[in-house]
Amino acid sequence: MRFTRATNGAATATATGDRVVAEVQNVLWSLPPDGSPATQLTPPDLEPGRPVFSPDGRHLAMSAYRGGAFHIWVMGADGSGLRRLTDGPFDHRAPAWSPDGCSLAFCSERGGDPVAGSPYRIWAVALTGGGPRRLTGLPGQPGPGQEGDWEDFDPVWSPDGTRVLFVRGTATGETLTARTLASVAVAAADAGGPVRIEHTVTDGRLLAPALSPAGRTAWLSAAPGPRKAEVLSLYAYGREVALDGDLAPAPPRWIGDDRLLITLDGRFQVIRPHTDTTGQEIPLDATLEVTRPRYRAKEYVLEAERSRPVHGIHLPALSPDGRSVAFAALNALWTAPVTGGAPRRLVQAPATAYLQGPVWTPDGRALLYTDDRDGLNTVRRRELTGGGESVLAPGGRVYGVLSPDGGRLAALDLAGRLLVRDLATGTETPLVTALGGGGLPGPPSWSPDGRYLALCDRNRLSRRFREGYNLIRIVDTRTGTARLYALAPHASLADRYASGPVWSPDGRFLACVSESALWLLPVTPDGTPAGPARRVTGDDEPADHPSWSGDSRTLLYQSGARLRLLALDDAGVPAAAPRTVPIALSYRRPSPVDTVVHAGLLWDATGSPPRADVDILVSDGRITAVEPHRPGRRAARTVDASTGTVLPGLWDSHVHPYPYTYGARQGLLHLAYGVTTAVSLGGSAYEQARLREDIRAGLLASPRLLAGGELLDGSRVAYSMGRAHRTPAGFARSLARAEALDWDFVKTYVRAPYAHMAEAARFAHERIGVLAGSHLCATGIQSGQDLTTHLVATERAECGHGATPQGHTYQDTLEVYARRGLDLIATPFTALPLIGADPAVAADSRVTALMPPWDVAAVRTAAATAPSAEQQAVLEREVAAYRGVLAGGGRLALGTDAPLTPVGLHLHLALRALHQYGLTAAEALTTVTRTPARVFGVADRLGTVEPGRIADLTLVDGDPFTDFADLIRVRATVRGGTVWERAVLETAFTRTAAPAAPAGDWRDVLHQMLRDGCCTAGA
Repeated sequence: MRFTRATNGAATATATGDRVVAEVQNVLWSLPPDGSPATQLTPPDLEPGRPVFSPDGRHLAMSAYRGGAFHIWVMGADGSGLRRLTDGPFDHRAPAWSPDGCSLAFCSERGGDPVAGSPYRIWAVALTGGGPRRLTGLPGQPGPGQEGDWEDFDPVWSPDGTRVLFVRGTATGETLTARTLASVAVAAADAGGPVRIEHTVTDGRLLAPALSPAGRTAWLSAAPGPRKAEVLSLYAYGREVALDGDLAPAPPRWIGDDRLLITLDGRFQVIRPHTDTTGQEIPLDATLEVTRPRYRAKEYVLEAERSRPVHGIHLPALSPDGRSVAFAALNALWTAPVTGGAPRRLVQAPATAYLQGPVWTPDGRALLYTDDRDGLNTVRRRELTGGGESVLAPGGRVYGVLSPDGGRLAALDLAGRLLVRDLATGTETPLVTALGGGGLPGPPSWSPDGRYLALCDRNRLSRRFREGYNLIRIVDTRTGTARLYALAPHASLADRYASGPVWSPDGRFLACVSESALWLLPVTPDGTPAGPARRVTGDDEPADHPSWSGDSRTLLYQSGARLRLLALDDAGVPAAAPRTVPIALSYRRPSPVDTVVHAGLLWDATGSPPRADVDILVSDGRITAVEPHRPGRRAARTVDASTGTVLPGLWDSHVHPYPYTYGARQGLLHLAYGVTTAVSLGGSAYEQARLREDIRAGLLASPRLLAGGELLDGSRVAYSMGRAHRTPAGFARSLARAEALDWDFVKTYVRAPYAHMAEAARFAHERIGVLAGSHLCATGIQSGQDLTTHLVATERAECGHGATPQGHTYQDTLEVYARRGLDLIATPFTALPLIGADPAVAADSRVTALMPPWDVAAVRTAAATAPSAEQQAVLEREVAAYRGVLAGGGRLALGTDAPLTPVGLHLHLALRALHQYGLTAAEALTTVTRTPARVFGVADRLGTVEPGRIADLTLVDGDPFTDFADLIRVRATVRGGTVWERAVLETAFTRTAAPAAPAGDWRDVLHQMLRDGCCTAGA
């Protein structure tokens, strides 16, 4: 791939200005000033950022991510002699050379606490050896903003080497607010003295200050914009610099005292501030060799046309007597003896409801579970004898568990608050709110005395970046006070779905999953750790979702497609090898009736123009013929779409299952908006396996699901569905589950180091034959992955996103998709304001009848304001990038990241955006039909309306080829030959009154989902 412009390059120059080094596509390049080809200086796995030349031009310093944390590295200007100067689990960023070239200042979390928090402070390290020394945040050191939380970052040395200037940001709640440029009065080799304010800005945020050799200042200013990223401007000598172009968020670098190197319109420019508006271009001509992976793709199971064993055993729980296991599967509640035998089905949910989370009562006589048959998740009690049921917690409650005496219920509400309900009085007491966003905390677990609750929640190491560790949170139910503990220093519980902590009934241990293995942490009666955690499962065996027998002598856990029982001795040490609990369940799809669909207009996605007045003949769930309409055709069922348009079933190529919040609504909404296939790009591995089987068996109203696992991440995580790993062995155990559960996609996330990304790609290709992808465009393709899951989303590099803050995507990024053939899942979040251009969509019956109340509120709010000119301009630029991908030969599939956007509705907004800004109706529709089927290797069965294909159809009232706005008027969806009428779907929850809002507001539920999010405003 040849690059001539960069979407987000980070560049720097020597003091004499005869050389430029730039970061483009995850690699440092040396750019000759005459425009001749650039020289690659670093390998892809280094992942360098913030490069800066030494004062004599002989060396480069950078912050690089190799190994899973940001550290300070130095090398020769020619790329030789690469070495790391810092170590440890904390991040180190933004190096700056001292004027004598003997030391580097940088910002880092080191010296902080991995549980209480690790804010950024300024440090320095000598190149000649010795450990880093701290310059700010010293004990007793006075300074502004230190009465609260603050962060110090982006250091730069004064010309005389006696001071370091940096940005100080003060925190309000979870975010950094007013930022000021400050100075620290310390000698380069001796920390000490107070922090004093050097300069304050009143508008926007100050970033990346730079000082010339004579002390002239420059910095970037970031002001709020119409999207997640902010509008950037350049300041020099204390006033804004007029620039004719799109400024990238790369730190400005002085060349001498009168010139600055910046990145403008994707080009590296040297300008004289307040004199030049574009300046002199430093040409970029870089060629990066990347090989597209080749492998044998698996045969996806799309329809269960024959009997198949159940692998989707969901949240199993061991009975107090250790003789039975309860679990959810096939959208039903089951019990089974641990010795084998036929499972007993206790409750079968209707296809328009979702059942989850069985938990035994302390006496073993009943089960608690959650379902949403009444519209929102409700905790119910089911008696094993007689089958009687009672409601324990309605109105949006999950993870219900009884206290040891049976008198109180602990649960979470849908905004992540931990609640305790007195069952005798009905009084509900909120205890704590969630620390981390991006989903709910983990399920609570009672201490044996009923005083304490343990659950998994996430801290946030700094206010600059959202990630942290999944920790053990102990809550006192009497006082509401809470304490945090780590399983081990810098160790994270695997995820916040069901990785513990689970209190042993004798109170001596918390069972936790970390590194996809099962650990026991000894604790005192109040939950305080009483010693180091001990791993109790084997080196190669993955483990998940632990539960205890009542005598604390047996643990049940999941390992891939198996349930395993582990016997323990008095000391909590395994007494024997674990044994497998046999669960014999199977399923197959129901036989769909033969159907004829009479289409007034058919667009079949084969490249042919729409055809009028045709019949689509369906038998056994397959299309057998597409013929001119003939009145009187005989079939078990005839669907009259003679006044509308029939299309192939729509795809949403980027969703996340959130049943613990949405229940069945997510699937119902997708069907009601015409979606027949959804691709999950992150969620609990076991729940996704279960959902896929529920849907194939016809027991859950939902699009078919291509299912994967969690977001495979590094040692730190953000989302509840993120899977934390700090060891190769733990990462290998997580991948082993992918083979056992037959994942359809493998996704790594923002903090997964390069080596893990490469291993995930190899595993996906060689072991299970599926695609691998991530947010990270450059790192993803270089590590062997197939696609990126967004054009614009969180990246780990400060520069390197697929678009600039103004929404421009330049040649280097487009080259990746067009020339290399990397597939792109487009998720145009910027299309959301289009609701305001058509407020009627907020009054649509699918919104009012099927959306949960928090999404109804969000859609109505969006409908009240027409999109601004700037919002439309940003959206147009984003679509222009997609057009560039298509024009260059790349493949584009459309997704929404639902339910982080309004389910179903946002797909239509995104399609409108594609059509409004340049794609024909057929080109836009191809991104949700034929192209995703090709990307995911099922084009022989899905994506078009042809004989032999699976009968997936979307029936629209109207003609989107005449008026594209008609596309949203879906009247029915056919998935695998089964017809789902929109009008019938909309009656799923009409039998109940509107639920009452929680203590705060229904919007709190949406806030908890989007808080710390990757792709939305304020992330």
